[in-house]
Amino acid sequence: MGIIDKNSVTLYCPSCGQSETLTAVEKGSVYGSSGWNDFNKSEHFIVVSEENGIAGPHVESAKCKKCNCDAIQEKTT
Repeated sequence: MGIIDKNSVTLYCPSCGQSETLTAVEKGSVYGSSGWNDFNKSEHFIVVSEENGIAGPHVESAKCKKCNCDAIQEKTT
């Protein structure tokens, strides 16, 4: 079973400049999907994500652990 799709998002703190890219993957094969996993654990941000069906999870909100500022997110894939 391999990776058949992925979502990545880059989080950036406008206050202290922290930046991090998180990735969620959908595993499966030509026979079907085993579903999406959630975004990997964030080292620098407190992340709240929500499942979005076939499109995979998306980040609802993120706060910087260092300065508690709301993160800016940029979808990368």
